[in-house]
Amino acid sequence: MNYYVITETNWAKLRDEILSLAECCHKAFGEKSKHTDWLHNGDVCRLLNISKRTLQHYRDTGVLPFTQIGHKCYYKREDVETLLLMKSNKPKNKMI
Repeated sequence: MNYYVITETNWAKLRDEILSLAECCHKAFGEKSKHTDWLHNGDVCRLLNISKRTLQHYRDTGVLPFTQIGHKCYYKREDVETLLLMKSNKPKNKMI
């Protein structure tokens, strides 16, 4: 473990910078902002009642927007809910 000694003046500058950064973050992401709820593949498949392959088709064709981090895909809850509404409002073809 290393120890570092800084002067009181440098500590005050560092503290002020951290407080300034915290204030900027609070303004940008404060209580008024709406944080997005992210879902992963399994959640989306369950909500939409689809297979993983169908979900991949939705990604490939742009039906459902997604964000990929590493090898994992994440979906905004709002986008999934919109697709769910579109699926439920779509008229079903009836065979006579």
